[in-house]
Amino acid sequence: MKILVIPTTDWIRHPVPNRLNFIFDILAEKHEVYVLHFNLENFKNNRARKTACTLIDTKFIDVKDPSLYYLLNWPKHFLKMREIIKKEGIDVVLSANILPSFIINFLNVPVVFDYLDHLEESAAIYYPESFFGKIVKNGVRQITRYNLRHSASVITVTQELKGFLEGIRVKNIEVIPNGVNCNLLRPLPKEEAKKELGLKGNVIGYVGSLEHWVDLEMVVEALPDLEVSLLVVGPGLFTDYGEKIKEMANKLGVSEKITFTGAVPYEELGTYISAMDIGLNTLKKMDKNEYAAGGKVFNYLACGRPVLSSRTISLVRMLGDNLFYYDDKDGFIKETKRILETPDNEKKYRELAKTFDWEVLAQKYEEVLRRAT
Repeated sequence: MKILVIPTTDWIRHPVPNRLNFIFDILAEKHEVYVLHFNLENFKNNRARKTACTLIDTKFIDVKDPSLYYLLNWPKHFLKMREIIKKEGIDVVLSANILPSFIINFLNVPVVFDYLDHLEESAAIYYPESFFGKIVKNGVRQITRYNLRHSASVITVTQELKGFLEGIRVKNIEVIPNGVNCNLLRPLPKEEAKKELGLKGNVIGYVGSLEHWVDLEMVVEALPDLEVSLLVVGPGLFTDYGEKIKEMANKLGVSEKITFTGAVPYEELGTYISAMDIGLNTLKKMDKNEYAAGGKVFNYLACGRPVLSSRTISLVRMLGDNLFYYDDKDGFIKETKRILETPDNEKKYRELAKTFDWEVLAQKYEEVLRRAT
């Protein structure tokens, strides 16, 4: 097959690779995969990752605001998509973006939409508690629903998101969850990993983007009641959420208990996760978090670490008692202490992660794309 991918963000310089990066680097081994490459200003100085896909450059107008970027650059995106579809004879398009996905509907090629998140809420979260955020949310809702209803097929990550899509009259929905590269992320001896990173004692850790859908506020508030240090691995993307967490830690007098690493290459995450006694999936109460299930949970499991997560509908249904859950700060403190007193079960978590390996999930993607053609 000849496949055109319209990703959510910069394909090679976004600091956190997402599911499409892993899936289509695997599929590129036996298919021709072209990727519409968005050169986002925020990430231009980041190290570029290698990819097996062919990148289609769309550089036109540079702006930092992500919504404005797509609004200003849509004519260039349209021309590039039309050109590559005609020139290469594209069989099917996989899209996870909002405005470019709307444009592709007019180019007479089957489209599979990857609804990997509650997109209207995800787009608005970059403008917290603002009037513009409400405008973005409403606009994204209308465009996304048009895209979904005009797609040949839709892929989503949980049964909860599938139920939501069925409720807005979307058809041909396939559930393919997030996953992990179990070859790159492996358990390392915990004490050796701690020593390498200069950590001591009990370590709880968070891996992922620092944005307003994350609830690190509650974790920082709990630190005075716990004999642990907090390891935060990941970058801020478009907002100052990470800086606000640092300010909060200073006010509470717990800054010395927290280590912020910034962005870390995916292939090096194994050391950081292996240094943790508990991997955290701390999320605010919102539809985006209730219905989706991000990849960080599987990263922790691949390294054999127990996961303490906000209690969300999707994760309870998908992974059940394989994770630990909390509902509030007191519950977080109680569960953290309980996990630290529980014997390690590294092998169990590792075996669970293997059932969500990207190699397994890529085959399911391939089947959906073939049916769409």
